[in-house]
Amino acid sequence: MTVELHIGGCRSLKEKRQVVQSLITRLRNDFNLSLSRLRDTMHQISGNVDQIQNNGRQMAQSALDLARRTEQQAASLEETAAAVDEITAAVRSSSERAEMVNGVVREAKKNADESVVVVGSAISAMGRIEEASRQISNIIGVIDEIAFQTNLLALNAGVEAARAGEAGKGFAVVAQEVRELAQRSAGAAKEIKALINRSAEEVANGSTHVQQTGTVLSRIGGQIAMISEHIEKIAETSSEQSGALQEVNGAVGRMDQMTQQNAAMVEEATAATQDLSAQTDALRDLLQQFRIESDRQRSVDRAA
Repeated sequence: MTVELHIGGCRSLKEKRQVVQSLITRLRNDFNLSLSRLRDTMHQISGNVDQIQNNGRQMAQSALDLARRTEQQAASLEETAAAVDEITAAVRSSSERAEMVNGVVREAKKNADESVVVVGSAISAMGRIEEASRQISNIIGVIDEIAFQTNLLALNAGVEAARAGEAGKGFAVVAQEVRELAQRSAGAAKEIKALINRSAEEVANGSTHVQQTGTVLSRIGGQIAMISEHIEKIAETSSEQSGALQEVNGAVGRMDQMTQQNAAMVEEATAATQDLSAQTDALRDLLQQFRIESDRQRSVDRAA
């Protein structure tokens, strides 16, 4: 309609031709300008596609590296979790054994305390035996003295019977028998006294050994008490370590779970990056269907 209006106002064919040429020139200029803008846009799109391709390749490589490191980290965490499990089991076993040893030590301390009491009772009994031995020794001394006096009396009676002559013969025989009995009693008393003295010495030695044993048992009881205290501390520390290791094990488990989740996310990101790279390659293939001139070629064409 616009061309017809322009041509309709012309009076001659020459004017019409000039108008048409002017319109064609304007149309050509507008078309060339549009082509130039389209060419610039395509150049810019091509550059952006190249940049996206490069970035996509870098992202894909980074994603692959991240996936590989994530897998290595996951494997390391699994090994760490297994090691922590073993350590936790070992510490738990040590804690249980420490509790068992502590029970044995407490029982040993109880037995040592009872032994100290028994030794104390034995010392008291030996003290009483020593006292009884002294009393028996005193009694034997009295018996020996009585036998000595009886022997003297029998000797005197024999002398008097000899003086009495025929009338004192019977009394002399009795006095002799009494004297012999007194001598045997004195001998027996001496033997008993010697035995009692030896027994008293043995009892004294035994009492000394028992007292020494009591002292040693008392020291052993004190040392067992110290050992029991240390073992209780070891058991308490082992229990605390076991609890702490369980917490560490839980934390490592959570870290392993998070690492697995990260690995899954990295795989998704890798897949998305590969998809982006494929789409960018497809876009590059589409752009290559267009013949895009370079800036230098356009300058040459315009100059021509």
